[in-house]
Amino acid sequence: MALPYHSFISWKLGPLTIQSYGMFVAIAFLAGIFLAVKEAKKRKINLEQVYDLSFYILIGGIIGARVAHVIEYWHNFDGLIDIFKIWQGGLSFFGGFLGALLLAFVYIKAKKLDFWKYADLFTPALVLGHAIGRIGCILGDGGHVGKLTTMPWGFLVNGEVRHVTAYYSFVFLILLFVFLYKIKDRKFIKENTGSLFLIYLFTYSIGRFIIDLFRADPTYAGLTITQWFLIVTFITSGYLLINKPKKK
Repeated sequence: MALPYHSFISWKLGPLTIQSYGMFVAIAFLAGIFLAVKEAKKRKINLEQVYDLSFYILIGGIIGARVAHVIEYWHNFDGLIDIFKIWQGGLSFFGGFLGALLLAFVYIKAKKLDFWKYADLFTPALVLGHAIGRIGCILGDGGHVGKLTTMPWGFLVNGEVRHVTAYYSFVFLILLFVFLYKIKDRKFIKENTGSLFLIYLFTYSIGRFIIDLFRADPTYAGLTITQWFLIVTFITSGYLLINKPKKK
């Protein structure tokens, strides 16, 4: 028996119309900042720099996420104005990640800060925010409805039983967050700046690659665009984990 799937794209709050997706993206960002600030206080890191960096991460993330989504799904947009309606859903995680990483890197280099130190600081916040954002995908962005399935956990969508991969992503990200949060203070992590960030990239690339096997996204040479990026991420992060010089 298939599970029923219900989306809650928006609801009324007095005169206001609340978009589920936009609301959870906002909550995700606020939760991420809260966690990053909490960790910065613990490590005695300059909070002004954390707030500034959070701003650049937000701007780069939104722009990168939307641009990547539009490029991949340009045929779904009826007009130019639709491109800017990000509150209705349609953000690519990898595009957002690359956009945020680029602006964060520029800021960090301009301020002559340690990139790997701040990458580790923001890693748990990034994963928690990503997990919360997936709730928005489930409720207001179609749940990333995937391929047909006969599995008992498939969801009935438009008369067909399909994978709703946003659920898989949410569970995976919560487990990944718990794992990273538990190891962030381990001796190995503290002695190898950047290792927490690299472990995240390495682990996420594996999990997301598997999840994408159940999605119905366009493929190129048998893989989605995201999966091709994941292969590069897996190889690069694995190489750096093994060969990155240790902190002296």
